[in-house]
Amino acid sequence: MKQMETLNVLNLETGQFEGKTITINDGKVTEMMEAPISHLRTYALPGLVDNHCHIQPAYAPLFTAAGVTSVRNTAGNSLHLKPLKDHQYASFSPTVFTADRVIDGVPGLWGKTSSGSFSTQSKHDAIEEVKRQVDVGASFIKVYGRLKRDVMEAVVNEAAKCKLDVSADLLASTDVDARTAAKMGIRFLEHNSGIIQSLIPSWHSLLSEKEDRALLEKGLDEDKLSTLCEELITAGVVIVPTLSLFAQGTKESHWSISTSVKTSALTSLEEHWNYVRPYIQSSKQTRLLEASKQITTAYHEKGGTILAGTDSPAGVDTYPGQLLHRELQLLVQCGLSPFEAIQSATLIPSKLFGLNSVCKVGGQADLVILKSNPLKDISATRLIEWVVKNGMWHRPEALIAKAEQNQQKYNQASYDKQEQVYYDYMNKQYPHLMK
Repeated sequence: MKQMETLNVLNLETGQFEGKTITINDGKVTEMMEAPISHLRTYALPGLVDNHCHIQPAYAPLFTAAGVTSVRNTAGNSLHLKPLKDHQYASFSPTVFTADRVIDGVPGLWGKTSSGSFSTQSKHDAIEEVKRQVDVGASFIKVYGRLKRDVMEAVVNEAAKCKLDVSADLLASTDVDARTAAKMGIRFLEHNSGIIQSLIPSWHSLLSEKEDRALLEKGLDEDKLSTLCEELITAGVVIVPTLSLFAQGTKESHWSISTSVKTSALTSLEEHWNYVRPYIQSSKQTRLLEASKQITTAYHEKGGTILAGTDSPAGVDTYPGQLLHRELQLLVQCGLSPFEAIQSATLIPSKLFGLNSVCKVGGQADLVILKSNPLKDISATRLIEWVVKNGMWHRPEALIAKAEQNQQKYNQASYDKQEQVYYDYMNKQYPHLMK
């Protein structure tokens, strides 16, 4: 269906709102023409991207309801994501750019090999896992910090042959730091990970409270951090700070969603968060947050590339979609302008991953219509009047209702059934990759 709308659209190159009459046909922008905007009282952004999250069909519309029309899923498996991949241009769920299982060492940070992770000490098996992930359509490869250096390097080399980037979560690593990862060819450092170890080699995220405090309570050496940032930027490394993940585990910086977006679709996630909550050490999270803010500030000052991501729904109270607005606020606290923060969730992922996070002729019609100007106050990104996904206009509350419907369709029984199908398939086709 063809439609025309006159909008006050943010130009992601100039940082100016411009009047545009946009023609949308079959979910795509087919024409954009200059238009007067003096009468408009709303502000349109291209759809936002959460560049580090973990999505499932059951709560996928919660991302869209928050204006997050695309996601970079940093671990999962092809079977569980099939409903989203098969219908990625549906009007109520985000477009998905995804990794498959994380590749980790032994013991794996999340336990034995499963549908979500592959634990190995074998370079041969790690290479075979990369090939398998390529075959099932992975958009990039994700490695974890317990993977030994030589195995990680083998993964990076195989991924390069397949023209896939590698992202790394090195928070728990004692073998690979950011400098080493960059030399290997790892392009994305999730959670700013590995940078602390490059400056404080004895630190990792699994230390005791006492050990962690002794190493981090004075912060990071600014001169050494500045030099390291220059090295990483020269190597083309992109950081994904996920400051909001750490903030939600603290007492001081914890953030709550407004009552208007509370929903029964969050019930199962809230149960999980309440289970995890006793294991979260707030003081450690506070120190990690402050160190990561220091890293983000330095990386921005040096001109490095930063992506906005949340790790939703990992940790506690990491509300899918909504938490990205908190991440943008925290990035502004680190020195990014509101415009730069918005770019980290729109223009930059569009350039890096080809996601529909810019408004242009020929692209998917994904937009967020706001009630207030986010360039004046970044918290205005939360004030959503409409979400446009694939050319379809939605009120946020309608998308929340869709998530509640999805909870019924994609319930625990459905998930367990998919798990069994996955294990049966993998044990038959790739038994050596399920040990």
